[in-house]
Order: sequence, then C-alpha cells, then structure tokens
Amino acid sequence: MVIDIKKLKSSGKSECSFHFECELQSDVITLPDAEFSKPVSVTGRLTLSGKTVIVEGEIEYVLSAHCSRCLTETEYRAVVEFDEEYSEDKEDVDAYIYSKGLVDLTEMVREKVILSMPYSVYCKEDCKGLCPVCGINLNEAQCDCNK
Repeated sequence: MVIDIKKLKSSGKSECSFHFECELQSDVITLPDAEFSKPVSVTGRLTLSGKTVIVEGEIEYVLSAHCSRCLTETEYRAVVEFDEEYSEDKEDVDAYIYSKGLVDLTEMVREKVILSMPYSVYCKEDCKGLCPVCGINLNEAQCDCNK
C-alpha cells in the first residue's frame, strides 16, 4: 500500500485517489477463532499540503466469527474512517513518517484495524444466547430448565 508522491508531483497534481486491497496478518484479530472473510479494502484520497501529506478515506473489512452469545457462525462488517498526516520530519510526533517520496499506508491501516476490533460479535442484536443449564440455543428453541 505504497503511494509514490514523486510521480504525483511530477504530473503537476497535488492530490490523487487510491484504492488498495490487502491481506492483513491474523495477529490483528482480537476475537477467538475469527478470521478475515475477504481482503481488507482501503479507499481514499491523498493531498499534498506543503511539507506534509494528508490521507483520508475508509478501511473496510469483514470477519468470520462465532456469535459471543450463541456460538453461531456470523459475519462482522466494519468501516473505519481515517484522516491522517504524513511527514518527512522524523521529529513530528503527530504524523506518520514517509521517506524517499513514498507514503506507505500499511502501518496506519494495521493500527486502525486493530483499534476498531470489537470485543464481541453477535449474530443479531437481540440474540438470546445459550441456556446456561442445558446449552440449547435459545434463538432456535425454548428449554424447560429452571433458570
């Protein structure tokens, strides 16, 4: 996910759109037994602003996971917006660093995905879960246990 801003500058433009699809390592996923269902999609716009580069857009990913209440296989979709600054100045602690005219979005995307990971996922908002006594899925049947 690298954008060559030297080419952008030489074309006389100060901004460009981008779209990447990438495979992130599974170590960014905090849910047990979850995995990415498809590649992570990154879409946005890059703007040259003096000595800094502004990137803004969104990251979309889909996880295949088990519902935290009933353990049914489910999908979790997330869209994470970003608006970040890149700088060549290594002293700039508020910006990501780029060098040699190349802006690498990989670290930023990875961080945004990690920070957006849910603690739990549900097959539906009103999932009833499993009976704590007999283990039956309460979304599919009622049980006669004393709860």
